[in-house]
Amino acid sequence: MKVVLIIVIFFMMNFERNILATDNKSINNDIYTYQILPAGAITPQGWINNQLKKDLTEGYIGVFDNVHKSVTHNVFIKQNRKSNKRFKFRKEWWSGEHEGYWKDAVIRMAFLTNNQAYIDQAHAWMEELLANTGEEGYIGIYKDCEQPKCRFNHVHENGELWATSRILMAMLAYYEYTGKEKVLAAAEKATQLVMEQYADENYFLKISRGGGVSHGIGFFESLEWLYRITGNNDYLKFSKKLYADFNESKVRDDDLQTHHLLNEDRYLLMHGAHIAEGLFVPAYLARLHKHDRIYATAADNTLEKLYYHITPGGAMRCDEWIKGKEGTADEEYEYCGIAEMVSPMNKITSFTGDISLGDRIETMTFNAGQGARFPVLSALSYLTSDNRIRIDHGGLLKREVYDAAHVAAVCCVLNGGRLMPYYVEGMYLKNEEENAVLAYLYGPSEVETMINHTQVKIIQETEYPFDDKAEFSIISEGKKKFSIWLRKPYNAENVKVQVPKGASVKHLDNMVQIEHQWTTGDKIFVNFNFETRKIAQPESKTVPGGGYYFQRGPIVFALPFEYETDRIKEYNNSGFYRYRLKAENKEKWKYYLPADAAFEYQGLSNKAPLEAPFAEPVVSLKGNLVSKNGEKAEVNLVPLGNTIFRRVTFPVYD
Repeated sequence: MKVVLIIVIFFMMNFERNILATDNKSINNDIYTYQILPAGAITPQGWINNQLKKDLTEGYIGVFDNVHKSVTHNVFIKQNRKSNKRFKFRKEWWSGEHEGYWKDAVIRMAFLTNNQAYIDQAHAWMEELLANTGEEGYIGIYKDCEQPKCRFNHVHENGELWATSRILMAMLAYYEYTGKEKVLAAAEKATQLVMEQYADENYFLKISRGGGVSHGIGFFESLEWLYRITGNNDYLKFSKKLYADFNESKVRDDDLQTHHLLNEDRYLLMHGAHIAEGLFVPAYLARLHKHDRIYATAADNTLEKLYYHITPGGAMRCDEWIKGKEGTADEEYEYCGIAEMVSPMNKITSFTGDISLGDRIETMTFNAGQGARFPVLSALSYLTSDNRIRIDHGGLLKREVYDAAHVAAVCCVLNGGRLMPYYVEGMYLKNEEENAVLAYLYGPSEVETMINHTQVKIIQETEYPFDDKAEFSIISEGKKKFSIWLRKPYNAENVKVQVPKGASVKHLDNMVQIEHQWTTGDKIFVNFNFETRKIAQPESKTVPGGGYYFQRGPIVFALPFEYETDRIKEYNNSGFYRYRLKAENKEKWKYYLPADAAFEYQGLSNKAPLEAPFAEPVVSLKGNLVSKNGEKAEVNLVPLGNTIFRRVTFPVYD
C-alpha cells in the first residue's frame, strides 16, 4: 500500500510541476457548475435580518474594539511585526487574524442590514488601508526590512499568507458591496506581490511547529475569489503552484495534503480550524486538474472523512484537534470550525454541483451554530457539545464558558459574527449555462441578479427552518424564459409546489426545476412536508450501546435544562462579560427513550412574522421519555439552537 502511494504521489507532483510550465491559456477556465453571486446580490429578510441587526448593534461585534484590544493594534497600517516574535504573550500574527475576522464580519453585517453608521466605518477602514500600502502595494502585518523575520523573509513560524488573506476577504466583500475599483486594484496588487515573491520559493517549507505557516491554506480563498471576479488565469496558475508547494512540505497541519486524502484509512487528525478553512481546496484543485482522477478522488475522500467527524448538531468534532474521533453528541466542537466551514462548502457546491451540502450547511448553522451562542451575540462558547449538562469554567483555558472575549483567543467570538453573513452568501446560486437560479439555502431573503439577459428579483417569504412552507415572488424586467430550481432538502419525498399556469415542473431526486416565461407578479408556493426522523447515534460516553436523536428538516431537537447565570468578568467597562452558567434540576439527564417512542410535532401557532426564534422556542416535539425505573415522563423537545444545557441523544430503555 505504501509503495503504491509513493508512486502516485511522485506522479502527481511531477504532473503539477510540468503543467505549471505552460502558459495561462492552458489552464481550464470552466471550473464552476454554479456561480456564487457577488456580495450584495442577496439580502436577508425576516428573522435572519433581525438577528444580524441585533448582533451588530446590541452584541459585541460592532464594538469589539472596546471589548478586547486584539483588534486595536492596527497591524495592517503599522506593518511593524516580526515573525516568531510574540506580542504581549500572543503570536505576532494573531492580531492580523483577529482584525481581519472583525472587519470582515462588520463590513458584511453593515451592508446586509444597511446600517449607515457602520457602512461609514467600513469606508474609513478601506481609505486608511489604501493610504498605507506603499509603492509595492504590500498588504500585510510584517516590517519592511532585509533581515530575517521581516516580510517575505521568514525562516520559522509566521502567519504571512494567513493574515493577508483575512484582510483580503474583508476587502473583496467591500468591493462587491460598493463597486469601488480602487479597492479591487489594491487587493490584486497585494496578491500579485505575494505571487511574485513566492514564484520560485515554497512558502510552506518554513520551519514551523505552530499553525501560522499551515494557516497559509487560507490564501486559496483569496486566489479563487479574485479569479471569480476578474477571470485572470494567473490566480489559477498560482493556486496550482501553491498547492504543489503545500503537498511537498512538512507543515504541522497536513490533513489536506493529497497523499493523506488518498489514504482512506486515515481520518482527519490535526487542527480543526485548518480543515474548515481549506475544506474546498481539494475540490478546487480537482477542477483545475479536471482530467486527473487523483485530485477528484482526493476531493471525494475529503468529504467522506469529514462526515465521519460530524456531530448530530452538524459541527465537526474538534477540541482544537480532530484526533480521528467520530462525531457524536458527546464530542466537543470549536466555533471557528463552524463559521469557517460555511463559505468553503458553498464553494464546493459551486465547483461540483453537489447540492446535498446544503443540508450540511443548514444543520450546522441552525443547530450547533445557534446553540453555542446567546440569542443576541453577547457571549459565545468556544468549545461546545450537543449533549451538555455542565460547563468546565476552568479547564482548557476556559474554552467551554460563554464569553465575549475568550482568554484562549478571540478567534471564535469574532467568527460568531461571520456565520450568518456567509450563510446568506450561499442562499442562491446561479447556473448560467441553464439560465437557472437555484434556491440553495433557505430562509427569508431577496436576491437580484441577471438571468438570460434580464434583471430579476426573487423574494422568498418564509419562516424556514421553523416552517416547511415558502413563497417565492418574482419581479422581472419584461417577460423572460428562465428556470428557478429549488433544492429538495433532507430527502423530502413529498414536496408540493404550486406554480403559475403554463410553467413546466420537473421533480428530480435532489431538486424541483421550474421553467417558465416569468413576469412580475408570478409566484411559487412550496411545502416541503418534512417528517420527523429518529436517527441512530453510535455508542458514546452518555449513550452506551448507542441511541437515537430526532430531527425534522434542518432542526435537531433536544431536551432543555433550566440554568442559572452569573456574570463573573466585565471587559473594559464595555457591558460585555464572561459568564458562569450552571444547570439546575438534572434529573431528566438520565431519562431513556422508550423503544416505541413517538413524538408529535408542535408547529408554529402564531401567524405573526418571527422576530427572534432562537430566543424562545417556537416549535417542539411532544412525547414521552422514561426514567431508569420505567416511569413515563411527558417532555417537550425543543430546537438545539434554543438551548444551553441539553440532551440531544438518548439511550434506549431496555
